[in-house]
Amino acid sequence: MKDMGEWNPYYMNFSGGMYREPRLFPWLYLYGSFSNYRNLWNSPERMEDEADAKRLQELYPLMARRLAPYVEEVCDELEYPGSMMYDEYLDRLSLLRKCREAWERAKETEDFGEKEPEWEELCDLTGVLLLQEMMRRRRRKREKGIDTFSAR
Repeated sequence: MKDMGEWNPYYMNFSGGMYREPRLFPWLYLYGSFSNYRNLWNSPERMEDEADAKRLQELYPLMARRLAPYVEEVCDELEYPGSMMYDEYLDRLSLLRKCREAWERAKETEDFGEKEPEWEELCDLTGVLLLQEMMRRRRRKREKGIDTFSAR
């Protein structure tokens, strides 16, 4: 390598070197930081998958689009080591409780108007959204090389 500023993907991924991330113009990095660009350079398929997932979520039916943020909140709370979300065999009763929790949050903040659906009508939809979000997060952890299944 001739120069420290020379672009070299192998050198940039080396964490023990003297290279530091440039932070002069953070608005230039649309995906957060320079390190995200290194990760995207190494796997452009992952970047395409994320973009596809966002486009497909925009095509969800109206009720699914309204429930999705609350399902994501529930999954955010479950994202810790040893969580039930990363169990090899998921418990159906725990999943139903988390679905119910997402529905209760949605009911508190959303205004459904006169046609507010009952829990029985949305149980399946909320369950599918929860399982899909959990699967996406488990896959992301697996891609990072983190063991998702907790050894208990």
